[in-house]
Amino acid sequence: MNSTEDLIPRPQHVATTDGAAFTLHASARIAASGAAQAVAGQLAALLRRATGRALPLVAEPVPGDIALELAEAPDGGPEAYALSVTAESVRLTATDPAGLFNAVQTLRQLFPAAVESADASAPAWTLPAVEISDAPRLPYRGLMLDVARSFFTVAEVKQQVDTMSQFKLNALHLHLTDDQAWRIEIHNPAENPSGLDYSRLTGIGGQGAVDHPGVGLTPGRTGFYTQQDFREIVDHAAARNVLIVPEIDLPGHVNAALAALPQLNPDGKPKPMNTSGDVGYSTLDAANPITYEFVREVLGQLAAITPGPYLHIGGDEALVTGHDNYVAMVREFAAIAAGLGKTVAGWNEYADVELPRGAVVQYWHGELAPAMRQATENGARILMSPAANTYLDQKYDSASPIGLEWVEGGPFTWAEYYAWDPAQGGIVDEQLLGVEGPLWTETVRGNHQAAWLTYPRAISLAEVGWSRQEDRELQDFRRRLGTFGERLARQGVTFQAAPDVDWSAQPAPAFSAEAVPADPQVRKN
Repeated sequence: MNSTEDLIPRPQHVATTDGAAFTLHASARIAASGAAQAVAGQLAALLRRATGRALPLVAEPVPGDIALELAEAPDGGPEAYALSVTAESVRLTATDPAGLFNAVQTLRQLFPAAVESADASAPAWTLPAVEISDAPRLPYRGLMLDVARSFFTVAEVKQQVDTMSQFKLNALHLHLTDDQAWRIEIHNPAENPSGLDYSRLTGIGGQGAVDHPGVGLTPGRTGFYTQQDFREIVDHAAARNVLIVPEIDLPGHVNAALAALPQLNPDGKPKPMNTSGDVGYSTLDAANPITYEFVREVLGQLAAITPGPYLHIGGDEALVTGHDNYVAMVREFAAIAAGLGKTVAGWNEYADVELPRGAVVQYWHGELAPAMRQATENGARILMSPAANTYLDQKYDSASPIGLEWVEGGPFTWAEYYAWDPAQGGIVDEQLLGVEGPLWTETVRGNHQAAWLTYPRAISLAEVGWSRQEDRELQDFRRRLGTFGERLARQGVTFQAAPDVDWSAQPAPAFSAEAVPADPQVRKN
């Protein structure tokens, strides 16, 4: 039985009672009906694997059962839930399936850590008597995965979704295109005025990846997602309350597109593919009508396979794009996204442009003023990703075998990613969409290395986005974080065993002896 004092993220209200603990007996069932059945099935699968109990799904509960119900939760807002444990029963109540999913993640942590292992043994499958009511501080709590610099398979992305969702992180931003590669299939349309061969985007761009010299550094991995692959990722994530946010980076970071489609270049000749980690050297041509035809087609096809509300158009580090050209293109690209029924998102450089009302500004560095102006005058929502507090690609310290070192300050540990408030610089919660931790992959090859850079820092970010600022305390979080080590280890999730945390278990190794990369001198996007 786990302690109610160990939960991550910290719930709003936790009240232990004097009642006896609940024991999951062999006769227990899981009761749910209607839209609650899908989440009930996920809970049943988790518990069956660990406990060996049959746990049949039924419509109506009896004493000894776990019941999931869609009804009015105490908070009443999106993703809110209530969890009640007595000696006789367990009841999870939420206003929506997302809230039920969140309730299951809390319930999961109340069981012994052995629940994370297949065919596990535990002294008893018991739960403490408790009443919990909970709701998120911020609606968007996300991670970003750069699949352009180095590719991640569909299975790997699904695995990352499975890990992040247990912490109530609910958005995964996929950085699909960059100078080095193009990772999403775009079909040739029936109406194609300029005769662009969109299949070349993945035919050529899909074979690109970052490749830095260094001791033991292997080249980035190549590949791309078919549109069906992307739908599969979206569906898997949606079942775990994770929204997929696709990004096509424009008007800079486009060298892979310029290599694949020569018509995008002023001279009509393809650019050479570039595997370096350099940034800021590529741009679309504002004077070329094909630029807008291309963007309209790409965003249109991406919008059609993205059920979520957001399309991210990048907008960062367009260092060779003239100011007037940048403004003209970004204004038009944002309008195209809005015309597709999507909320446009972009990095904070694009906040200098006239944007559709309600756009999302993702702040990562520099002055907050343009983002604040968009929020105040144009109803924009701010997504906070300040590099020093959220960038998961940064080395923990100078001894880290992978990661980047371009952000000033440091170290960049779980503590720095916990001890900050997204409502800063005059921003209030109502102007915040949420928080996001980006993982750029110049030095990352595969999920073990990605997880080592991501965890435990992403767990810090999860609580920053979920729990009220006044409920968070660094030393208490340090203690709770340490208790989670066994759960991550049982899941097979690699994490950085921070030396200032008393871990309940150590992680699996992240690196093989022959593949520990040196640090390339590159930077962010």
